Amino acid sequence: MIARALTLPADGLILDLEDAVPAALKPATRPIVRRWLETLDFGGRERWVRMNPVFTEHAVPDLEATMAARPDGYVVPKPRTAGDVRRIVAQLERLEEKHGLPFGSTRLILIATETPQGLLNIAEVAAASPRIAAISWGIEDLSAAMGLPRVRDEAGRYLDIPRYARVMCAVAAAAAGVEAIDTVYTDIPDLDGLRRECRDGVAMGVSGKISIHPGQIEVINQEFTPAKAEAEDALALIAAFEEHARRGAGAFAWKGQMMDQPHLERAKKIADRARRAGVI
Repeated sequence: MIARALTLPADGLILDLEDAVPAALKPATRPIVRRWLETLDFGGRERWVRMNPVFTEHAVPDLEATMAARPDGYVVPKPRTAGDVRRIVAQLERLEEKHGLPFGSTRLILIATETPQGLLNIAEVAAASPRIAAISWGIEDLSAAMGLPRVRDEAGRYLDIPRYARVMCAVAAAAAGVEAIDTVYTDIPDLDGLRRECRDGVAMGVSGKISIHPGQIEVINQEFTPAKAEAEDALALIAAFEEHARRGAGAFAWKGQMMDQPHLERAKKIADRARRAGVI
């Protein structure tokens, strides 16, 4: 599986030490993950390790066993409060110093809604550290904790609680100035449903989506990568703002619509995403 993953057009790979590994096998799995990080060619893909929750006995050993291999960062499941995040940060600071890594170089992606407490505290969790690169959300653990019999309606749309978690992930990420990443789509063969969910995410300002199967990556990349025409339109709008600013105008009509600062910020984000994807 790791050999195949290294051929896929993914932005990053997550090496999982949490739910994918039974408790009895975690000590034997950590050296494997470290060896992969040290010896495999990830071809420019970001290298993330999903650690175990900070309130378990496995969390610190996960960090101690893998930090020397210099992953880009850690995916943090089930953070309940900002204090949980700060406990992880304290360990990262200690281990960066121990291994001679640049201070602050190890980033975090938080799965911020997997507990009811985490969902209630998502704003403070998302802003708990400058190391946070993104937050995502999850519904499987949350639904288990709340005893939800189902999370989607007959049409496949999220019901109220998962919809709230998704919305709050997007809002909290924007407030904290970090990326929002959509959760996994578990119906692997349903690519049409995946595409609809990706489009919903784009409309919510979400930056990307976690994939759980190679067959999903093409759809995710297509939907979250700005089209060339959209990117060129954003560049043209940015240029129009610059021209009007030289004339002393902050708002103006463009293609029959009134443009002001929020439109400029949106255009800059589209252009930035397009540059990172190599579209422009």
